[in-house]
Amino acid sequence: MGSRYTWLDLGMLGLGVLVPGIAMAQAGTAGNQAWTRWNPVTPLTAQSFAHPSMSDRPWVRMNTPDGLTSEELKAEVDAMAAAGIGGVEIGQGTFPATPQLIAILQEANRKGVKVSLSHGSTTAPKGYSLDEDNVRKTLLFTASDVKGGQTAEVTFKAPLPPVNRGFGGGGGGGRLAPPPQPRRSTLIAVMAYKCVSSCERGVATLDFSSAVDVTSQITGKDATGVDRGPTTGKLAWKAPDGGDWKIVAFWSQGANAQPDLFSKAGTDELVRGMEADWTPEVKALLKANGGDIFYDSHSADRGSPTELWTNNMEAEFKARRGYSLLQSAAALFPQNFTFSDGSAERVRNDLNAVRTQLWIENHLKPMRAWVHGYNLRLRLQPYGEVVAATPDEIEAASVLDRSETESLFFGDEVDSFLPIAAANHMTGNTWYSTECCAALQKAYAQTFQDAVIRMHREYVAGVTKLVYHVYPYRDAKDAKWPGYHSFGSAGFSNAWGPRNPNWIDANTYNDYFARMQQVLTQGTAKVDVAVYMLSYTFPQPMQVKGGFHIWPDTKLQEAGFTRDYLDPALLAMPSAAVTNHVLAANKAAYRVLILDGEQQPNVNPERDAMPLATAQKILALAKSGLPVVVVGKAPDHVPGRDTKDDAAVKSTMDALMQLKNVHRVSHEGDVPALLLSLGIHPSAEPGTPSQVLSLRREDAVRGVQYYFFYNQQEVTPAGEPGNLFEPAGTKVFDGKVTLYGQGKPYVLDAWSGAIVPLQGYEAVAGGVRVPLHIAADDVVVIALSKTPLTSAVTGAVVTAAGVGKTIDLTGARWHLAVEDWKPAVKYGATGVEATQTSKDAIPVELEGLKSWRKIPGLADVSGVGTYTTTLNLPNDWKAGQSSVLRLGEVMDSFQLKVNGKLIPANQISASADVGKYLRAGANTIQVRVATTLNNRLSQLDADVRKRKIVQVYGLIGPVVLETAAK
Repeated sequence: MGSRYTWLDLGMLGLGVLVPGIAMAQAGTAGNQAWTRWNPVTPLTAQSFAHPSMSDRPWVRMNTPDGLTSEELKAEVDAMAAAGIGGVEIGQGTFPATPQLIAILQEANRKGVKVSLSHGSTTAPKGYSLDEDNVRKTLLFTASDVKGGQTAEVTFKAPLPPVNRGFGGGGGGGRLAPPPQPRRSTLIAVMAYKCVSSCERGVATLDFSSAVDVTSQITGKDATGVDRGPTTGKLAWKAPDGGDWKIVAFWSQGANAQPDLFSKAGTDELVRGMEADWTPEVKALLKANGGDIFYDSHSADRGSPTELWTNNMEAEFKARRGYSLLQSAAALFPQNFTFSDGSAERVRNDLNAVRTQLWIENHLKPMRAWVHGYNLRLRLQPYGEVVAATPDEIEAASVLDRSETESLFFGDEVDSFLPIAAANHMTGNTWYSTECCAALQKAYAQTFQDAVIRMHREYVAGVTKLVYHVYPYRDAKDAKWPGYHSFGSAGFSNAWGPRNPNWIDANTYNDYFARMQQVLTQGTAKVDVAVYMLSYTFPQPMQVKGGFHIWPDTKLQEAGFTRDYLDPALLAMPSAAVTNHVLAANKAAYRVLILDGEQQPNVNPERDAMPLATAQKILALAKSGLPVVVVGKAPDHVPGRDTKDDAAVKSTMDALMQLKNVHRVSHEGDVPALLLSLGIHPSAEPGTPSQVLSLRREDAVRGVQYYFFYNQQEVTPAGEPGNLFEPAGTKVFDGKVTLYGQGKPYVLDAWSGAIVPLQGYEAVAGGVRVPLHIAADDVVVIALSKTPLTSAVTGAVVTAAGVGKTIDLTGARWHLAVEDWKPAVKYGATGVEATQTSKDAIPVELEGLKSWRKIPGLADVSGVGTYTTTLNLPNDWKAGQSSVLRLGEVMDSFQLKVNGKLIPANQISASADVGKYLRAGANTIQVRVATTLNNRLSQLDADVRKRKIVQVYGLIGPVVLETAAK
């Protein structure tokens, strides 16, 4: 055990001496000042943790219909602020008119709420059309067949645009768009290829070496296309003797009525549009607000672009990759063509690399610089559509002010959130938001517990900010009770807000999220393992049913190791240097780099492909002392079409494998044992392999290590993308974990804001061993501090499993007072009056707890129920002794009072230490439970009824008091 953490001592060289206080807490982020200027970090103190600031709080995405009023928009902002919301994204649906935008900004500035603009002029100038020269374009083709030795007579006619197919084709929520109409199209080039085999059916295999550029032979051209290019023409071309030939015409065509994402000209047009649309008053209010501009992942929403073309693509491609894209353009349509020499995928890899560069250089960086002039930030989901290859999301994330992910497309798979987190960990940026917590066809059925568990899965992956999807505007002229929802009462995503009974507890949950987000932005993220990855295919979980994992084997995480995925851009950063055998010591401080031949997906590009510069960088890192592990086959060629560097990649990898600090294993599952044998241990190491995942952040200046532990129940959640995490799982973790660091451990209870010393720990060589009790799907946050931490509030956190006597209250007599939430007017009415809710009182006397479904008169009720019972304790009861009240199953949110005192309780484990609030004799226990609207709506709305979801509401139990008494 003496050398257990030798590597950690090396990694700590050069860190400052602890000096407590807020000023030093701010200094703890000094290495990240370039980012904290735009994304300020709240120094964690007793007061800030107990009472988190607006900057720590979750945001909402607000959907808006036609007919907005300034008065209601201001009321909505007020309601958000009162519920603990720190920011509102507006624009999805109907973008507010200027007077309404002014009203929102004025009220938001008064309340300290940040405003994010999406859609409207942030997407395209008013009146912008598909016929603009700098419109976003893609590449399409038309094809003709000709026999060898025969003459083809071809009249070129532009193809119709492809059908928009919802999530796979540019937004639309899965709904088909209207039939496509002709668009302005420009004939770019015409190539002829000899077919290796029959070209009449299926994917045509073409002989690339036979390619003939026949563009110059086109006659009858006009000049009405982009840059005076042709929109039609004719070709008479005699094919060489022998075989079949394919004549392929390539067309550029408007993809979305928005300025181009790949050219500076397109970005300039977008900026001019916003400058013209925003009045001086709007501009001043935006500067005062300091919010952001947001782009959703859908390509049609200006997220990661899926289009294949820009006006100068041929010249840019040739300058960057050294050959003509148009000559190889058939490779861009893999469902139709391939090349017999195997180069088609390499061509696509080259295009993806060029698209990444053009998007970053000509759009993301200029846009970021421009929005900064208005004290705004650029927030964007950089991963694109679910079925199309896109630019490299990791490289894009590394240049964004604010990267965002989402729970839906990534299927709540922890592994899939890690790539964007890696970009933050290498740059020092602390903003990583998520569009959470959409579940298909689960509107009004999603619970707060569901949202918390989804966020636990994302927090442990590095996410630091919740954006609720969605928070609808109150009403619309055609919307029925309980109000407007763009996705319908049984549709995609929940409708968060005060129309739901459980929103009565919104402050409890939003305080919790805010505290978690404050913790997760402290200091610098520290990660055990770096895994190399270059991929142009995100996100996979929506494509691979039954689960998808970039790193499929689970043994690494079960052993306690954390990991990041580093792409060539991150490895090329100046911070990607080796100090004392550690990579990026002043950032994530990785102790090993892994080249994973089993990484998924094995396409776009293949995992045995690597850019030569990256291979050379990895060799240099290894020569500098960084341990490297190769899983399976090492890369042996470049991803792109130019094969001249293939041999150099292979020889570089051969040289790598000769180094003593480079090791090879056959499979991913062999990695943890190898690392342990090398003396490389995880920062948080369980005594035995477990399902618990962890995350570590280090505030080196203050001398605090923050550990976030999540008791994961399912690696791959069942039923995605329509599952609900309700109820929670059942696997409790009780065990010891050895933490890197020095000092005393404290539990940071995000439900109460209390900071509580953790008992039962022991100092070990190089670290501290702590006992952890973590309920299923729950988390525990530990601060390991060299100086004492204090608490500004009193909490009721449960830090260990109960022992001693138990008192079961499940079968006791309970009084239940229910508010029955239902329409105040006849269901079917629309408009403002349809949003009114009646809340009739229903009293019930219970002899034992049961769900509302089993209580006469409550089977179809949604609303709020308050349970009251009496707990009698003996006269010799010792006040203050630890006594844990466990409520068992509760659906959904709840509030606990003991003898009239509000007790902050853990909403996932449904437990609280209530010992200090109990007394000898009679004690009043009160539990208020708030539900979703699902069960009531299922009786009113045919669409809700069809999905056949019946939720088990109420305090169900078992309700047990565990006392310390033997």
